[in-house]
Amino acid sequence: MIVCSCHVISDKDIETALVEIMRQEPAPLPTPGVVWRHLSKRMRCCGCAPLAVETIYARLEKLERDGAISSEAGQSMRSQLIRIQSRNGGLRRSRMDFKLPEADAAE
Repeated sequence: MIVCSCHVISDKDIETALVEIMRQEPAPLPTPGVVWRHLSKRMRCCGCAPLAVETIYARLEKLERDGAISSEAGQSMRSQLIRIQSRNGGLRRSRMDFKLPEADAAE
């Protein structure tokens, strides 16, 4: 699945980058910016940022389940990302979460 159409970055690219990033000592917090820099890219329009964050969470969990990263490292990174996210106001609502107001029947 393509996560960033500006640079054609896929979820598999993100997974590969996460494995390499998590092997660093000390491993940096894998934010979208860190992952993009690791891939020698720069975030351009940032429209992919919410999907990138979701993909990073999902891939960290998958890598932890598969044994590619330690469970301690995966849990530590997720808890740091969640703390940052809650400090910044939580997840943004997706377009699908918004409902259009019903038209008045009296009109």
